[in-house]
Amino acid sequence: MTRSRLGGLAGVLVIVAVWWLASIALFRGSGSIPTPPSVFAEFADPQRWSSTVTNATSTVSAAAQGYLWGNLAAIALAVLVLLVPRLEALANQVAIVSYCIPLVAIGPVIVIVAGRDAPNGASIVLAAMSVFFTTVVGCLVGLRAAPRASIDLVRAYGGSAWTTLRKVRVISALPSLFAALRIAAPAAFLGAILAEYLGSGGDSTLGRALIAAQTQSDAPLLWYLALVSGLISGIGYLLVGLVARVVTPWTSA
Repeated sequence: MTRSRLGGLAGVLVIVAVWWLASIALFRGSGSIPTPPSVFAEFADPQRWSSTVTNATSTVSAAAQGYLWGNLAAIALAVLVLLVPRLEALANQVAIVSYCIPLVAIGPVIVIVAGRDAPNGASIVLAAMSVFFTTVVGCLVGLRAAPRASIDLVRAYGGSAWTTLRKVRVISALPSLFAALRIAAPAAFLGAILAEYLGSGGDSTLGRALIAAQTQSDAPLLWYLALVSGLISGIGYLLVGLVARVVTPWTSA
């Protein structure tokens, strides 16, 4: 564990060093890559931090709602396929279509459909679409990975397909499901920010803040917001991982 942490710290230091060198040697004239101190100075500005928290709260809220509904729909579809195998072809088509539709193309349509009555509607929908395919695949793989001997034992005692699902398949599916949920957490946040770029969420969002910094050519602020977005995505990934360790301690290694 110590070696792993030291390796991660060394990697971060190397990235910062390369970043600093590039900002001084290659992009000093254009200023498109600011120096690390100018970016980290944004974190020390109380006013900047306050506005960032306000913007991030709106974005994270929309991403969390999309994450919830998208994953619930994905799990329900996976369970339905397992209970009604005839629907597998249709379910696969739905999952693939949701994955293949470019979010940039469908986003403006959803923003217009949601309208002013649901300013965060497009953010929630795009966040849900961003996680749907990953969770469907992870859940199906996990449900089908149940030990055959355990399934036969439940059936030998007269257990139905629903009993088999509850007693055997769900427990076997948890590791794969949580692996998918971990990947889905940053994806949901990305989907919400993308929707905000397209006009969803109102003015107090990270997406709108990124657009404003880009319009003003404020490179330190833009990089600061990018780092904040990356940190939020990483925190979401880690939180789901912590929940996975509690729920599935037998796979924590």
